[in-house]
Parts: sequence; structure tokens; C-alpha cells
Amino acid sequence: AFCNFVDGIFIGAAFLGCSWGTVFSIILVTLLHEIPQEIADFLILTRYAGLTTAKACFVNFTSGLSVTLGGIVVLATNTSDATTGIILAIAGGAYINISVAETVPRIDSHITGKVNRLLMLTFFIV
Repeated sequence: AFCNFVDGIFIGAAFLGCSWGTVFSIILVTLLHEIPQEIADFLILTRYAGLTTAKACFVNFTSGLSVTLGGIVVLATNTSDATTGIILAIAGGAYINISVAETVPRIDSHITGKVNRLLMLTFFIV
């Protein structure tokens, strides 16, 4: 629930300080990050925690509502442009961390040779 709340804060900050294109980009990135996470949560709740499908869906849905709460908190408070910028910088760092922690090790395990590894790192950085 905390991760979802923080995602809501990021989305709310985007509504405060960004263009519509950027807002929708942040919403899309958040959705693409959340969908596999919620599927994994559902599988853990049903397979390992022993919840029924209905209960697992309810718990996931309730947890997902905290995104809305995070957005409301940011939009309801009087944040300065500097605060909004800091929140968006933290959001960018969080999404870069997710991509580095999840994507690079998977790609790296399939790359052979120093030249290909250097190309992979170059393309990832650029």
C-alpha cells in the first residue's frame, strides 16, 4: 500500500507541475510498473497466503486505492514549485532504479563478449 501511495504522490505532483503530455507519460509508466506488481501480489496472496480469489482481488483493490489517496494528499496541500520539483526528481530516480535493478541484470545474463556488454551499457545510459 505504501508503494501505491507514493505512486499517487508522484502522479499528483505531475499534475501540479508538468504538461499534460508529461502527466500522461508518468501515469503510463506507473501503470506499466504496477500491473506486473499487482499480478505478483495476487499470486502471492492466492498461492502462499491462502486467500481465495475474491479476497485476493479485494485486498489488491483496497491496496490500489492508496494511489488515489496519495494523489489527493499532494493536490490538497499547498506545495511550492520547488517541492513539486523535488517530488518529481525522486519519482524519476525511483523509476530509473526499478529499470536498472530489474532490466539490466536480465539483459546482462544474455550478453557475451566485452564489446556487446559495452554497447548494452552505452545504449542503456543514452
